[in-house]
Amino acid sequence: MEINSNHSTYGAAFRQKPIFFMSGKETVAFFEGKLKKNMTLQEDSCTLGSNDTYRRQHTTYEVSDKKKGSTFLDLDFLIKDETSSLKGNLSDKKDVDFYNFSIPFNRTIQNYFGVQIYMDMPEGCDYDLTLYDEYGNQVGKAEWDGEGRKTLTIPNWDTNTNKYCIKIENKNGEEVSPHDYYKISFKVTENKEQEKTDAIREAFGNLHGAYSRKDENWREYLDKYNEVLMDTEKNYTKEMEKFHQKQFESLPEEKKYKGGRTVDELLQDMAEGKTLDDAEMEYVKIFVNLKDFEKAQQKAELKHDFSEDFVKDLESKGISRDELEGMQIKIESNGNVTVSGIEDKEVREQVQKLVEEKYSDRMYQYYTGIADSVGNLSSNTYQYATDVQEVRRYLKGVTGEDISLENLYLTPDGKIGGLPGKAANLINKTKDNAKIERIKDALINIIGHNRTSGDLGIPDFTSEFQFSNGAFSVADSGFTVDMAALDRRLTPQPHDNMYSDMYAYSFRKVL
Repeated sequence: MEINSNHSTYGAAFRQKPIFFMSGKETVAFFEGKLKKNMTLQEDSCTLGSNDTYRRQHTTYEVSDKKKGSTFLDLDFLIKDETSSLKGNLSDKKDVDFYNFSIPFNRTIQNYFGVQIYMDMPEGCDYDLTLYDEYGNQVGKAEWDGEGRKTLTIPNWDTNTNKYCIKIENKNGEEVSPHDYYKISFKVTENKEQEKTDAIREAFGNLHGAYSRKDENWREYLDKYNEVLMDTEKNYTKEMEKFHQKQFESLPEEKKYKGGRTVDELLQDMAEGKTLDDAEMEYVKIFVNLKDFEKAQQKAELKHDFSEDFVKDLESKGISRDELEGMQIKIESNGNVTVSGIEDKEVREQVQKLVEEKYSDRMYQYYTGIADSVGNLSSNTYQYATDVQEVRRYLKGVTGEDISLENLYLTPDGKIGGLPGKAANLINKTKDNAKIERIKDALINIIGHNRTSGDLGIPDFTSEFQFSNGAFSVADSGFTVDMAALDRRLTPQPHDNMYSDMYAYSFRKVL
């Protein structure tokens, strides 16, 4: 794999190829001799979150080698090495897969490049690949390229946006086999519309130059840059609306929504479990925000499909739906389950056992997708909070006791300190294990954030549910710490430098 390590990001000499820098994982893999061309990244579903959860950003992608052992890479690696690809599959006809990635080069300066995404599918299958930006807007949908695969180009509407999410789902709802694998790959291309972002690049370059040479009028350059950013934000919205309208117009006539209901009204129907017809669903998928769509879908699944599955399991044990009316279920961050609201002790114990053995992880996913206290967190704070849940459950499982995360630390050789003996040996000595690799990443993230959050404490929450009128709903329990204060501390604002008064887009980030 070629990695251009030249530190300069200026000049036409570097317009032939972006400047990539190795991530920590890539550097380790390189020195261990595990980095090579034509690598196949295989997702390992070993975490509390699943790949049908759009906010799960720290997924474990494993590349196995019988001789040298496994290496674990981020999806961004595929943009750096175009010979490699991700191998994935849909487990059934209703399954969806989400993948998060970032553009791994400086787009503010290097707007000369575009990025294309390719999807090869199993023979006879037709999957949709949809692209969302970090604000949750639908900004691309892969189309057949005439060579038996689907492709799309990430839009170059600005240079500020670098986080994206792709969603893969079965287009026609036909049966699929879990052994039918699709392949995702990337290719860096020339940005044929770079003039659309030249103004941003030039304005930023002028600002950076003025600030670097301590020009006393550097704020005038900041004002000019902010004007360009505001114009770009307007253009971003315009381009997106134009793209959405083009998608709508390209639909078959029978799938063009002609009703008068708003997207919000259709989403409310979805959340209540009402079935949208094909035209309504196509309309919603084009124009709705990813966050709102997924939340409505999860509410409907929890209320109907999940509740029915849960009740049927208990009915098979001789427990009726009426006996469950009014119950509450709490799942703590360490995985402990508490059931209340049921008078019969034996029934309570049966419900608790069922949650612990079968439904705990699935209920956790519904909670994080529906509860506003979790869903409205910024990406950084969200990852911190969900890492706490991941680690606490894992450590409780391997040690049988609750371990204080506040006392953990990194040793000079990069190991996790402060863990009890059994957990320390498992975490620090195990190699080539996807689950351990994921827990290590989460622990390092928690340790770093805990230093920053200090006296505010660890962000902890309990997943709570209530069962009423024959169905489950989420009971948002909030957090044990001041999350607004924690978020401010984790994302400190710059002061008295070129970034302190830089204009921020009004779009709300969801990734």
